[in-house]
Amino acid sequence: MHATLDRAEIIHFAGWSRRSPALRDGAPALVGHGEAGERCGWEPFFRALAAKGLAVAFDPGTPGEPRFVPRAEAEPHLGSARRTPVAEARRFLSALRGAPPAAR
Repeated sequence: MHATLDRAEIIHFAGWSRRSPALRDGAPALVGHGEAGERCGWEPFFRALAAKGLAVAFDPGTPGEPRFVPRAEAEPHLGSARRTPVAEARRFLSALRGAPPAAR
């Protein structure tokens, strides 16, 4: 399992796994079609994630159910600072073409 706070990674995983941001009793959730949860936009999802002190954990090569783990279990959030602009563009194109999210 890969735990992260990186918004781009979370959104990429959700799209690849066909999940949408939602809230369940104020807690963040990534729900699939027909699953229970009050669907919301990404900003309310990330606010709830921060308010609850959570990170998203998932298996990078396998679409499926993510887990929500304590924020301390997440890898350090460095965002795109670790990648060059060209590497970020390649990452975006890879995601656009449907490739699974890559682990850091």
